[in-house]
Amino acid sequence: MSDAASRTDSDPQASRQKRAIPDLFLLQYLPIIPRGVALDLGAGNGRNSLFLAEHGFEVDAFDRDAESVEKLMRVAQERNLSVRAIRNELTTLTILPKRYSLAVIAWVLMFLRRGERDGLVKMAIRGLVPGGFIYLGVFSTQDPGYALCKEKFEEIEERTFFVPKRKMTMHYFLPEEAKALLGGLDLIAFKEGYEMDIGHGDPHHHGRIEVIARLPKE
Repeated sequence: MSDAASRTDSDPQASRQKRAIPDLFLLQYLPIIPRGVALDLGAGNGRNSLFLAEHGFEVDAFDRDAESVEKLMRVAQERNLSVRAIRNELTTLTILPKRYSLAVIAWVLMFLRRGERDGLVKMAIRGLVPGGFIYLGVFSTQDPGYALCKEKFEEIEERTFFVPKRKMTMHYFLPEEAKALLGGLDLIAFKEGYEMDIGHGDPHHHGRIEVIARLPKE
C-alpha cells in the first residue's frame, strides 16, 4: 500500500500517544466537567486516561491491545495514578450504568460498523451519571482518506470501507451523523476542521469532528 493509502487507517490517537498529549478540545472543556469516574474507550497507551487521572478523575480505560494496556498500567502505577486498564474488545464490552461523569470515545468509532458504533455509544451514554459528559472524536468526509477509500476499497456500508491489508473497516462521518449519535443529550460544543498531523510519517492532514455533550440532569 502506498504511503497515502496507509494514512487511511492512521489516526490522531496513535500520533498523540507518542507525545502523551491529550485531546486539546477535551482539555478546553475540562473545567466544566464534574470530577468522578471517567471512561476511556480505545484508550491506547493512555494519553487521555493519564491526563484525566492527573486532574482528579478515577479512570476505567479499555483497549483491545494487550501491550498498550500493560504499558498504561505500568505508567499509572509509576505515577501513583488512579487508572484501571482492562483489555477488552469494544464490540463485546459491558459498561456499568450510571457510573461515569465523563466518557471519552476518541478516534475509535471510525473502525466499527454502524451497529457496533451505535451500540457502543448508547451503552456509554447509559453509563453516565445525570449531568455527565461525553466526548467524541471521529474522522470526517473532509479527510483525504475518504476520497482514497472511495477510489480503492469496497464500500460495505454508507461511507464505510473495508481495507484488505489491515483487515479492518474505516468509516467517515458527516457532521449531522456525529451529532445524531448523541441524540437526547445537550450539545455543549462542536468542532469540525481540517488539521495537520505531524506525529507520524510526513506531515499530512486529517478531517476531524469533535463533540462535547452532556446528559441532562434528572
